[in-house]
Amino acid sequence: MTSVLYYGLFVSLASVISFEDWREREIRNSLILLGLLACGAGFIFLLTNSVLGVNHARVWLLGEYYLPLRFYPKLIAHVVLSLAAGVGFWRWSIWPAGDAKFFALAAFFTALIDPNLPGFPLLLFLILLINIFVPAGILFTAETIVKLALAVPQLREVDWPKRLKAWREVVEIRFRETWPYRGEYLILFVNLFAFFFALQIGATRFGRLMPEPWGSLSIFVLMFAFWGRLTLVLRNKYVGAAAFAALGLAAPGGVLSFGWDIRGGFAAAARMVFNFGMLLSVGRVLFSWIIERDSLRELRVENLKYGDILSDSTWAQISAERELSGKMGERYVDGLSHGDVATLKAWLQSRKASDYSVYHTIPFALWIFLGTLLTISYRGSVVTALAPHLIRAQEAFCKR
Repeated sequence: MTSVLYYGLFVSLASVISFEDWREREIRNSLILLGLLACGAGFIFLLTNSVLGVNHARVWLLGEYYLPLRFYPKLIAHVVLSLAAGVGFWRWSIWPAGDAKFFALAAFFTALIDPNLPGFPLLLFLILLINIFVPAGILFTAETIVKLALAVPQLREVDWPKRLKAWREVVEIRFRETWPYRGEYLILFVNLFAFFFALQIGATRFGRLMPEPWGSLSIFVLMFAFWGRLTLVLRNKYVGAAAFAALGLAAPGGVLSFGWDIRGGFAAAARMVFNFGMLLSVGRVLFSWIIERDSLRELRVENLKYGDILSDSTWAQISAERELSGKMGERYVDGLSHGDVATLKAWLQSRKASDYSVYHTIPFALWIFLGTLLTISYRGSVVTALAPHLIRAQEAFCKR
């Protein structure tokens, strides 16, 4: 009965949040607070029911059917991990604050609706993220492919010798700029290798939820999503030294205590580093040259509004202006605040037209809502659901 009630509450509340986010590009804190109060009341109700049941006491219907007390520390761990993921995605400029709070709320609802979901409590938040991002990524990738196909006729008009020469010069410049930082990139490689080796060790448990290679691909996609922020950690020499020391200590200990296949783990980790490098290279090209450019819109003073996100080049130009020094707030993925909009409008109206632009963003609350429903209804990751179909399609393609 509690599960049905909270399923209905979540669907109703999430529908309103998704609709308002799509229309107004804003998630009201009052709706998040309402959801938290409902989840808190459910938590207290279930805990009271369990305490009465364990002590063989009954108050009306309470105490007859109850969850074991060990469920509640697991629930708290799940909520904390989900909240940490949401805050991390906000701080790493992946999600606005409203989406991060909505994700944590959805995770709370998920465990109350079905306490027996696979992955609960330590991996359920990751399955939620995969079920949110993978369907969205598939749709956006399909859209990009269609746009590329439509742009093929225009490629005939390109002066390819000139274009290739320009690309070669860009590569040479990038290489010269990168060479002084070769030590940091070596540290980055060590950290990635240690991380992927740890994933291989934990693959026994994780693989039940997401079989390979789809599990690794899901991790790659999540890493790519906030790669810019992640590199700040992975290129740190102290993190690299700690990772190298941990790898050196864990490998012999694992062999002696748990019978780890070190050679196989090292080989698999090296393959993952190479595969992720290829995915990162292709993904950055697609993102920078196609998706990001396609999302740019001309900044018009009369259309500037709360939540608009200035493009990187525009933010760099505006940040360099002395007249705006100290008047604009910090740049978050939440976009411009009401104060920033007023300040920027007044400044832009006093200047001549210039090449300023904003990003055309897509509200993400709906994807969080749909990903949560998918997790509850399918009871697993979308990668697991798609894997058999992808395998059959691959086998059919190879037979041709």
